[in-house]
Amino acid sequence: MTEENVKKVRITEFKKGETPFRSTGISNVKVTQEDVVCCLEIPIQSTGISELIDTFSENAPQPPARNTLVKKDDEIGKQLGLKKDDWIKIPDVTDPKYIKEKEEFDSNLGIAIVCKGLAIDIKAEDGSIVTEKDKKVDILKGMGLSGDQFSQIVTDITSLTRWTQEETRDFFATKLG
Repeated sequence: MTEENVKKVRITEFKKGETPFRSTGISNVKVTQEDVVCCLEIPIQSTGISELIDTFSENAPQPPARNTLVKKDDEIGKQLGLKKDDWIKIPDVTDPKYIKEKEEFDSNLGIAIVCKGLAIDIKAEDGSIVTEKDKKVDILKGMGLSGDQFSQIVTDITSLTRWTQEETRDFFATKLG
């Protein structure tokens, strides 16, 4: 990406009802049908995603803390600047219960992001628009949506409003160079 690939819009005011922060795009999802690679272009949007992630994050599972003797000469002891050996509560991210809760949390967050971020309707067999999250998920799974495809859509939705390191470097390098 270079500066000429970015449309600049100077904001001079914010007016209620306008949507200058709304981002839209396309998620390109790979499918292979009878040895032919196809790219499905799925319209996506960012509206409400940040709030959704913030709300979910408030309920994120926390790993249990374990009392651990940390020696002042250990790597952790040095990082903490310990003057003597001390007992410290350290989060145990290897706890099986925590791992299971975290996987479930991440899955639920991903599902919520996809349901909110798809900029197209999901319809039932009779053509009616589906609004319930669980029914949307069942329909997408029934259509054969794979884990990799699901992850691609989540990444694309969350990337609509976030500069990548490469984009930041390329865009701002033209300003400084």
